Amino acid sequence: MKKALYTLILAVLSTTAEAQNISYSEYMERVLSNNIALTAKKMDIDIADASVRSSKVHNDPSLALTYTNNEDWSKGLGQGIELELSRTFTFGVRRSRIDLAESERTHTIALLKEYMRNFRADATIAYLEHLRTNLLLEEATEIYNDLSEVAANDSLRYLRGDIAQSDWLESRMAQGVAKNAMLTAEAEHRNTAIRLGYYMGDMNNAEQLKGSGSLEMTEQTATLEHYTSTALEHRADLVVALSKADIAIAAQKFNKAQRRPELDVVLGATYNFANPNFTTIKAGVAVPLKFSNLNKGARIMDELLVKQANIEIEEARLMVTADVMQAYNNFKYATKQSETFSSAMLNDMQQVVESKRKAYEMGEIPFLDYLMVQRNESEMRVEYIDALYGKAVAWVELQRSVGIELKFGVQ
Repeated sequence: MKKALYTLILAVLSTTAEAQNISYSEYMERVLSNNIALTAKKMDIDIADASVRSSKVHNDPSLALTYTNNEDWSKGLGQGIELELSRTFTFGVRRSRIDLAESERTHTIALLKEYMRNFRADATIAYLEHLRTNLLLEEATEIYNDLSEVAANDSLRYLRGDIAQSDWLESRMAQGVAKNAMLTAEAEHRNTAIRLGYYMGDMNNAEQLKGSGSLEMTEQTATLEHYTSTALEHRADLVVALSKADIAIAAQKFNKAQRRPELDVVLGATYNFANPNFTTIKAGVAVPLKFSNLNKGARIMDELLVKQANIEIEEARLMVTADVMQAYNNFKYATKQSETFSSAMLNDMQQVVESKRKAYEMGEIPFLDYLMVQRNESEMRVEYIDALYGKAVAWVELQRSVGIELKFGVQ
């Protein structure tokens, strides 16, 4: 007898290799630890840290050694060696360069959080899709088993002369169609298992993975206003937009510091081997004449970049609000769709199928009448599975839109 689907307890699939059961918490733990793409993305933080360290470097001094020899030997000026030490001093460039690097590091952290927001949601939806294919395969397997029993019974009934050959052939064809549907469902189930293996960074025996849990969720929802305000406070992509504005301001200050006058300081000594020999000491400063500052293009560009970044912040706020509203609306309607089904309705349909099967086996109705009722009942169960899956995905998308840490009642 077919188990009541509303319990959503996943059956153990009959496969050539033993299934590897994995819970949602175990799956996410392995995903966050072993996913290769995520591991590579986390290295961005280390790269940003190294960039901050490199920004703290000071200007290097220059050391020059020069050898001279006069061509006119008759004057006896002789040979000379000159040693010169110089360094360029800037004012505020190093500090502004450090601030810019730190702003870029903050931006990198925000980008990683934004990546994690979508990554967790996508990985969770992949797990939910696997649960859905588990249920669909269970449904297809039960249909195939039922029709196989009917076809086996019809074979005996045909041999006894209780039914016509056409009835026997109809049940055999229905069995074949059901088998193909079951094989298709099994292929989809294996593909979703492979996807879980990809997310976990381990493809060894990935086809044998089998998620455990239920698509039915019991999480309590809040108001739209609560979700919107939370999203405007926590959404990582909004933080990305804010940090981008900080980078534009820091870059503007850095470029401004680079336009300030610099100071080149030179210390040197020259030793001449003339007769008599002598040593010359020199010291000096040089101030570059930055006529390039007369060109206002760079300043205008910096101002426009800051203005653009601030506009993008407002655009990001609008996008966050729209995302939350759409996700909340989708979840609300997905909930209504799932509520159109009930355990009593599914049980009633199951009893109708069982009664139709008995009626067929007693010769009261033709096989096609029984098959039609069974298909209707199966379609209803598939719609129920899809409705639960749609609601679960809508819940994940709502949390994605809010930007809070993903929570889902699949254990």
